[in-house]
Order: sequence, then structure tokens, then C-alpha cells
Amino acid sequence: MPIEYDAPDNHIGEISIFGPGIGECIVLHIGQGRWFVIDSCLCPKTKQPIALQYLKDIGVDASTQVVGILISHWHSDHIQGASLLLEFCQNAKLFHSLALISKEALCLVSLYKKDVFADTDKDVREFSEIVQYLFKTKDRNRLVPVKSRHTFFDNRNDIPVRLVAVSPSDVAVTQSIAKLAELKPKQGDSRLRNVVPESANLNAIALHFSFGNFSALLGSDLEETGNSQTGWSAIFSDNIINELSLPSASLFKVSHHGSDTGHHDRIWTELLVKNPLSLTTPFTRCNLPTADNIMRLQKLSSEFLITRDPRSNKRVKRDSMVERELRAIVKERKTINDKMGHIQIRISEKGLLDIRTNENVVRFPGTVE
Repeated sequence: MPIEYDAPDNHIGEISIFGPGIGECIVLHIGQGRWFVIDSCLCPKTKQPIALQYLKDIGVDASTQVVGILISHWHSDHIQGASLLLEFCQNAKLFHSLALISKEALCLVSLYKKDVFADTDKDVREFSEIVQYLFKTKDRNRLVPVKSRHTFFDNRNDIPVRLVAVSPSDVAVTQSIAKLAELKPKQGDSRLRNVVPESANLNAIALHFSFGNFSALLGSDLEETGNSQTGWSAIFSDNIINELSLPSASLFKVSHHGSDTGHHDRIWTELLVKNPLSLTTPFTRCNLPTADNIMRLQKLSSEFLITRDPRSNKRVKRDSMVERELRAIVKERKTINDKMGHIQIRISEKGLLDIRTNENVVRFPGTVE
């Protein structure tokens, strides 16, 4: 069914997933006209946050109705445009990993805020713009650090609604701060072009979202480390699910674009119902999810949705002379695809799902029992 472009009623929840644009984004309606945005994704055509565009299209005033913005971790495909979101959504707090408010992170921000390279250090420059904006407005209380067990909201009124962080662990935060400290450039060093380490995924904020009788697990880019104190294993060793009485989720935003590194067997047996609805966004630069990833997720899910076919990037055929010239001067080429997928899931008071997609989403049948 096509995307619904009327705002949901106050008693209807929503999970909308966008990507890949310049990044990915999740928009939640948490009831009573209140909205929560997870990560920032820029529309490839307008270079504006897709969350703002979507909310405007359905008649929502994002400046007053968005109550929270979360940066799940410090990678450019999740943070680009977050400063624009914060500036426009005047009623929203900005949540982020506890590691990003450390003196090590803020030191990096101060060192790189005057970067003259237009296409590097996007992660640091985006966070720098956030910090500078909050200092300028003297509203630093809008910045809220997060680690596992953080409760963003827990409303027990008409329809119970709760959003809880199940990561990162204390150890993951400490390790991330140590990594950031290593990145501080020393006098005479050549400038780093890619500042934020790949290990930022270990500090990603995975979420448990409940709306009435419905629950979803939003896996962010959290990866498994094989260490009981970090990654998905830390969630099980810390007994977070039982301590917080979090119900098994029937929807899973699959971690790290469906990759093997985002997989843990216990996610599917302890955090989810059997054969949940699963969905993700592709990461075409790394060819994720792979064909093997898709087959694995189909077997574990009732249905598996991807916001855009990861196999859809095709190079334009050019004259042979042009191709030779390109090969001579370009190290690597990626096809730019501006077709952004959108999966819109609206949730009734009884937990029934109305699933709608745009034409770019691909759906894979899962296991039906």
C-alpha cells in the first residue's frame, strides 16, 4: 500500500524508516501528536533532513511537536544534518552517547571545527556545529548523554509508551572515550582525514520501543564483539531485558544493515518473538546486506523489508574512450542513487500494524508457521 500522507491520530503510533539517502533515519510517533527522531538523513536532492520534509508533508509542526532527537552513534551516515534538526525542532532535546560529551570528544570538536576540507571529517564537523549552536543559544541543557538503561520517556496514561536504551554498556563508553583520546593530533602530525574510528559502532545506542501491546527493537549499528562487556553480548550479560521488564519485540530494525557483525543468535531467542517482522536500510558502499545476509534474515523473519534494493546500483554505460580516461584518474567509483526508500508502519491501540512502503522498498518473504 502507498505511504499515508495524513498525520496519524493521537492514539496511533508510527515507525517510519528512511534510507539510504545521505544516511538513514527513523521517525517515531509516540502518541498525542508527539514525535521522536532517531538519526539524521539528508534527502539526496534537497540536502535537507528527510524527517523535516516528511513531517511537513503530513501536516506536523516539527518546531513544536518533535520532543526528542537521538544520534545513535558518531558516524556520518547517522549524524549528518542533526544540527539542522536541532535548530529547527525548538522543543526537542538532543540525545547522544555518553562518550560524546567527554572532554576527549569536545577536544576533537574544538580542534577540527575550522576544517578547510569540504568533504572530510563530516562526523566531527556536524557535532561541532551542534555544540557551537548550543553555546550560541545558551541552551546547553538540550544536550542529554545516554548509556544503557536510559529511559527517554515512559508514559503510563491512556496508551503506555516507552523508549529505553539497551546499549552502550559502561565498558563500551569507556573504550570509546579511550579511542577518542588516541585521535588527538600531536604537534607536527599530518592531519587526519577520517577522524571518527570504525569502532564507534560498539558505542551505538540500540533501543526498545513499546506502544501499547506492541514492541520493537531498533538495533542501530550495534555490533557483536565476542566480549561479554560490549556489543550485543553486554545486553545479555547485564540482564537488562529482565530487570527493565521489556517485552519481546515483534518488529526488528536489523542491526548494522543486516551484516554478520551485527548478528547474535540470542537476539532472536531472547529479545524477539519467533519470526518477527524485520527491516533494514542498505549500506551500498559495503554492499550490505549481502545475498547471504538476506537469506539468513528471511529464515528468521515473517517478512524482511529493505528500504532499497542493495543490488540496484548500476553504472552508466559510457564511450570506451571516456571509460579509459576515468579509470586513469579515479581510484574508485560509486553510482549515486537518489531513490530513497520509506517504510511506514502505523500501530493501532490493539497493536495491529498497517504497513505501507514507497516504490523503492523491496520485500522478501520470510518463514510462515
